[in-house]
Amino acid sequence: MLHDTKPWYKQFWPWLLLAFPIVSFVKGGHTIYIMQQSNPDLVVDDYYKEGRAINMNLAKYREAELRNLDASTLIAANQVIVRFEQNKTLGQHLTLEFFHNTIAANDFIVTAERSGENLYVATLPKLIEGKWNLVVSDEHKDWKLRATTMLPQLGEFKLGY
Repeated sequence: MLHDTKPWYKQFWPWLLLAFPIVSFVKGGHTIYIMQQSNPDLVVDDYYKEGRAINMNLAKYREAELRNLDASTLIAANQVIVRFEQNKTLGQHLTLEFFHNTIAANDFIVTAERSGENLYVATLPKLIEGKWNLVVSDEHKDWKLRATTMLPQLGEFKLGY
């Protein structure tokens, strides 16, 4: 009968058995590090206040419906064109708010200027891709129209209430 006289730390099997808990510990530490580096954007601290703000926003969408606003949007390269079906008594500027679905740091706001009777044109600060929520409102924020779209998109998409 042969006896193995090597100490335990020079054998293969103890290291193989220890490898799984050690790798798990390192990956857990890495996960904690990643979690602390990025803050979740989808978590809201005060749900009551957020709910009241949502109700105020819904009233602005209803106001757009009462005014019978009907518009579509075309995004080509870094230009945004908002076209209204009828010439309502709209101001010289519109506010276009772009909200990324998951990354709040990518959100931005641009101002579109009137270009003709029913058109408003704005220049985007960067080319955007992916799923975006667009909210269009007047200068005084009396009404709002919205749309959710995947960019880049060929052709116009409709803004709704």
